[in-house]
Amino acid sequence: MGSKDSAFDEFIRLCRSWSGQMSALKEEAARIDYMGGQLPELLLNRPVVGAILNHIAKGDPVLNMGRCGIFENEILIYLDPKRLFSVRVYFHHPGEFIPIHDHSAWGFNGTPYGALDIIRYRREDDGADPKRASLRKTEHRVLSPGEVDFVQRLDAGIHQTGNATDRLNVMISVYGSPIRRLYIRTFDPETGRIEKRFPPKIQKRQLAKSAMRQYNEKI
Repeated sequence: MGSKDSAFDEFIRLCRSWSGQMSALKEEAARIDYMGGQLPELLLNRPVVGAILNHIAKGDPVLNMGRCGIFENEILIYLDPKRLFSVRVYFHHPGEFIPIHDHSAWGFNGTPYGALDIIRYRREDDGADPKRASLRKTEHRVLSPGEVDFVQRLDAGIHQTGNATDRLNVMISVYGSPIRRLYIRTFDPETGRIEKRFPPKIQKRQLAKSAMRQYNEKI
């Protein structure tokens, strides 16, 4: 148990070191280059990854797992106090692919074992309709342990992650500072429909507001 705790302490020290280094880098491009070199080292650090998974399995309050991500398979494991970056873990069941989506921040995705599927898309429309999009698949990568894929913000980073294998996989991601937007967009390539997806707490409040409007209309 002690060794796992020590390895998790190493993860926290690593994140604090990242924060110090990124604070000294004023250009976003430099921060992106820096993090692109750091995440592969984390993915290949077996004691640290094992400790992270152990803390998640225990429901350790140090992870503040109550702060849910937008996706059900998403766990926030570190949020930099300066909001320079966050570290998140995602699980994909065998054959599972999460919806096509964008992000409010640049980031890097990778896996510590097995394989991770990354599918990129490009918008073919002019973006004039906020509720519709025409997408074209441009790339399908399968990442091996230690390899990372760079994700850009908004339309430039529309993608999908998943798992084409017959074993559960793990994705560890680092995201930079987000723009001021409380949601991500998901895309249906068949219908062209775009939906805004909010964190669960915000989503529930918005549902309540919509229900309240409809309820008041019937009175």
